[in-house]
Amino acid sequence: MTKTVQLVQDRRDHCHRCGGLMVTEREHQTGMIEWRCVACGERIDPVILAHRQRSVAREEAERLFAGSGRANLN
Repeated sequence: MTKTVQLVQDRRDHCHRCGGLMVTEREHQTGMIEWRCVACGERIDPVILAHRQRSVAREEAERLFAGSGRANLN
């Protein structure tokens, strides 16, 4: 296994909030597979991931535009 694959797997297996172990779990109402931290209860599902990816992309774009004189994106 390469270092990159190991780093991605380590990030996925550990909670970003507390560092606890993340396990997969099927949510009964929707049937979606989500990740749950056994220590703090943090839940990550596909909808949460999509929102986080959008917010990260927006922050990156605002950071890039900050140097061009535009303070914020519309």
